[in-house]
Amino acid sequence: MDLMDHTKGFMNSKIKDFSAELAEKYGVSESEVEESVSKFLADTYGPALNAAEEISKKDMPVLLFIWRKGCSICQKSKPELEKFVQAHADIELITLDYSDPKGLLYHMINQKEKGMLPMIAMIFQGEIKMVFTGVCIHPEVYEKYYRELKVERGQNIYAL
Repeated sequence: MDLMDHTKGFMNSKIKDFSAELAEKYGVSESEVEESVSKFLADTYGPALNAAEEISKKDMPVLLFIWRKGCSICQKSKPELEKFVQAHADIELITLDYSDPKGLLYHMINQKEKGMLPMIAMIFQGEIKMVFTGVCIHPEVYEKYYRELKVERGQNIYAL
């Protein structure tokens, strides 16, 4: 699943849905409100889109961790993620606070009405390889996806 295609699909869906909702509410055509809706969503989700672009451009695997202070599952997950990344120097951990505008990347990837924190995603060269939400993942699961990524890319798992 391509991260940028996913985020663009999310934005297009939101533009369509919000434009239709506003058009119906105010008795105007969707085309009359679409530009305003597009600008509003670009302002709201712009930092998250920028974060997605930065992550997509990375040549190394990324573990994306979107969390929130006060989230007990998030607090349990973070040390395990950090330990996994320390053991794999070729993986970059990117941590985003859900309450920060960049944290809206959660909704762009998850694309569900409701979700649970944390979100942990493994992304390599713009491709989302793994996504988990609302659970504390055992390090063996990260290792499984890491190894699959290396096999898929035809690389020695010890080469990076």
